[in-house]
Amino acid sequence: MNYLSEKHKQLSESQQSGLMKWFGQLPMDKKAVAIGLSLTVGISSAAMAWKGESSDRIYFCVRTPQKKLVCQDQNNRPFRMTPFYWEQWQLEGMPRQIVRNPAMGVNGLVKATNPYKPLWAFGGFLGFALAGWMLRHCQHEEKQKAVFEDIAQKRDAAKAEMAARSELLESYRDVAIAEVQLQADLDLIANDRTVDITKAEIYAHTEIEVTQMEATDAIFEAQTAGMTEQQKAEYIKQLREMKTPYLQGSQTLQGTIDPNDKVTGADSQAIAPSDKYRWINNTIGYPTLIFGGMGAGKSWTTREIIWKKVQAGWNIVALDPHGTQVEWRGVRLITGYKEIALFMQWYMNEMRQRYEDYRKSGMTEEQWTENLRASGKMLSVICEEFTTWTDNIIEPMPNDCDLDKWKPDPDFIGKWFRCAMTESRKQLMIPLFVAHDRTMEILAKAKGLSKLRDAALLEVELIATIDPITTEAKASGRGRIKLPGHGQWIDIELPKLDQKRIDFRLDRPVTSNEPPTIDKATLERIYELEFNLGNKAGDTQDEPKKISLMAQKLYEYLTRTERIEADVREFKGNFKVNGERFTVEQIKGWMYEIVGAGKADWIAEGVIKLNQI
Repeated sequence: MNYLSEKHKQLSESQQSGLMKWFGQLPMDKKAVAIGLSLTVGISSAAMAWKGESSDRIYFCVRTPQKKLVCQDQNNRPFRMTPFYWEQWQLEGMPRQIVRNPAMGVNGLVKATNPYKPLWAFGGFLGFALAGWMLRHCQHEEKQKAVFEDIAQKRDAAKAEMAARSELLESYRDVAIAEVQLQADLDLIANDRTVDITKAEIYAHTEIEVTQMEATDAIFEAQTAGMTEQQKAEYIKQLREMKTPYLQGSQTLQGTIDPNDKVTGADSQAIAPSDKYRWINNTIGYPTLIFGGMGAGKSWTTREIIWKKVQAGWNIVALDPHGTQVEWRGVRLITGYKEIALFMQWYMNEMRQRYEDYRKSGMTEEQWTENLRASGKMLSVICEEFTTWTDNIIEPMPNDCDLDKWKPDPDFIGKWFRCAMTESRKQLMIPLFVAHDRTMEILAKAKGLSKLRDAALLEVELIATIDPITTEAKASGRGRIKLPGHGQWIDIELPKLDQKRIDFRLDRPVTSNEPPTIDKATLERIYELEFNLGNKAGDTQDEPKKISLMAQKLYEYLTRTERIEADVREFKGNFKVNGERFTVEQIKGWMYEIVGAGKADWIAEGVIKLNQI
């Protein structure tokens, strides 16, 4: 070690023991051996100090009044103490119930197994302390050595850096000149490429616009195929009214309902009598609520609105809990609260799927709407007796859910109602609600959504009058309408109807006075029950009854999966055609065809048993 002065050397040597001075003169391998021996001594002594007991112990018990010996406490630890404290206790007056434990040692006395335990502990401490002292000495010398090695490394690195810089400076001029020339060439090339890309973008944008115009023209030609020029003009006028239903410019709310305010003088005679019912057109493209008291004419008026929707090309699904197919000809009827709940679940899934397809389509909102129209996906859902839904409809259980863990959402009706109100118009899945009142307690018990109702629903109130003779409520032919987002109610006149519309087929409208037609299947069933007792209806037929293509695919699926009894709730989620799944009502319809063809028999609600071939 280099000392600063002689005094520094004397102080350092006076504080250093002869042992460490001798240790410092040893080579590194012998230092390691010395440290290892010291650690071995420390570990061995610590191990000897760890085991055994250093003092004698007397184990004792307590004799209970029942002459039972208790030798352990509540934690199963034996009662024991040293002989010194045992003698002290005897001098102070030991109770007679205290006796030595005869099961331990000689009369309860257990001798010490390691009387030199403190010496071994001291030896361990001494071994560890000496090893640490030696390690500290080695660390001190290594730290001094590291300083010199660090200086040598920095010196070598500085020499290498200076040599590299000198070498780089010699070639810097040539490199700088080459960089300038290369950058100039790159700038020229980039400028040429920018011009080419700009030209390509202009050409591509122009081509896209031309293609969109051609596609729009093709869609319009397909939609108006077979129409006369007058029909095309009326169709264009209808599209404009449906796309811009809100008030614009100088348009008034009254003017959207009653066109008479636009005509004065002799022009008023040119208005057809049906124009005063033009308010019905507003209910075609809007989520609509029709409400009123008993006898106000809700059902009759609703059916006239449905007829207008059918004429406009909408697909109608009537959700009537207690409806019959006789009164809903030409539209798809779903009856029963359970079946309606399944359709509601499908409706929300279809809504989400349409929005997902719209986001991926790359179309504008107008183009997407026209695409839905061209594809025939305009859907109007008629919600009859909507007042009773919240008390009878619960969320249906998914197919992949455990029955014991299933808990229906209590707000299922409210979520569906909000979805139908706010998200349906852009995807052409328009609902029409029929209820007794407009309060949110009545409408799906969705409290706190009155502002959303006012902003999203077109509301039509039908006013009933009291017959002075029978004191019964009946339709007055009057009502009020309020457009979404407007607080003004406008008086309207309801269509004058003599009969309730029950047939919505465009080629054959039927009134309620005409007797309902009986199909072939019904006639065969009547014949079997009345005249062909004991024989099957199929015995009177010359050839088997044909079934539809989808019913045939369902029958092939059931036979392919080797089913004998088929429950629609069990296989509904697995049966699909071209990736498309179906509702319970659709599958039940095909199951009726399979049973009618004599290929299966009903054994329970929604369960058939296939006939063995």
